[in-house]
Amino acid sequence: MAFAEALKSKAFVVLVEMETPKGVDISGFIDNARHVVGRVDAALIPDMSFAVMRMSALAGAVLLKQQGLEPIIQFSCRDRNRLALQGDLLAAHVLGVANVMAIDGEAIEMGDHLHAKPVYDLSAVGFLEAAQGLADGKDIGGRQLRGAPKFCLGARIEPWVDDAQCELRLGEARAAVKRGAKFLVGPPVFDLESFAGFMAKAKDVGAPIIASVLLLKSVGMARYLNQNLPGVCISEDTIRRIRQASDRPAECVKIAAETVKGLKKLCGGTLLVTAGWEDKLPGVLDAAGL
Repeated sequence: MAFAEALKSKAFVVLVEMETPKGVDISGFIDNARHVVGRVDAALIPDMSFAVMRMSALAGAVLLKQQGLEPIIQFSCRDRNRLALQGDLLAAHVLGVANVMAIDGEAIEMGDHLHAKPVYDLSAVGFLEAAQGLADGKDIGGRQLRGAPKFCLGARIEPWVDDAQCELRLGEARAAVKRGAKFLVGPPVFDLESFAGFMAKAKDVGAPIIASVLLLKSVGMARYLNQNLPGVCISEDTIRRIRQASDRPAECVKIAAETVKGLKKLCGGTLLVTAGWEDKLPGVLDAAGL
C-alpha cells in the first residue's frame, strides 16, 4: 500500500528512520531495510540531519524502493537554493519517489562541516508552496512545465519548551497543512501525558500527526538529551530503569515499544528513530506488537 493511501485508510501508520551511510558502503543500509520490509508503512530518509555530510537522501530513497520499502525523502532548505530544490523534486518524481517532507534543517554549527555556507533560500513552508506549484504545472517563476509531478507532502513540527512556543508550533503546522502538507512529524515523545495535552490542542491542525519515538541507548544519552534537546524531559524513573537493567539495550527497546503502544490511542502514527541502532528496529516492532 502506498504511504498516501495508508494515511487515509489506517488509524495509525508506522514509519522508521533510515539514515544513509557516510560513504558508499550500502551493505548495512540495505540489510537494515530488508528486516523491516512488509512491517512498516514507509521509511523516512533524513537529508543530512544535524548537518552531517552523508550520501544524498534521494539516492537512499531509490535504494530503499528497490528493496520494496516505501520511501519518504526529507528536503532540507539549509543546503540548496530554489533552483536545486525544484530540480531535485522533479528528479524525485521521475525516480518514483512520491513522498516528500519539508524541513528547514538544523544549524550548520551542529554538524561536521563547520565552514559550510547555509542557504535557506526557501523556508520549509516556501518549499511546500514550490512543490504545490510544480504539481500545478508551473515553477516558482510561473513558467510552464512539460509534465507535472505529484507528491504526498509532509512537514515537521519543531520542538517547544513552553505553552507560548507550543501555540507557535501549532500555527506553523496549520500553515504547512494549508500549503499542502498531508502529514506532520512531531519531535520525540518521552512523556505520554504531556503529549496527550499537546494533541488535545492540535485537534484542528488538519493532518495526521506522527509522533517520533527515539530509541535511547544509555543513561548518558538520556541525560544529554535532557540537557541539550529543547522540550525533552526524560523522567528519572526511565533513566533508573536503564541504569538498573541487566540488559540495557533490551530495556531501551522495551521502553521505546511501551511508548509506541501508548501513542496508538493519541495520534496518527509513529516514526521510530534509532540513531544508528537500525538493527534494533525489528525488536521494537515485535515488542510493540507491530
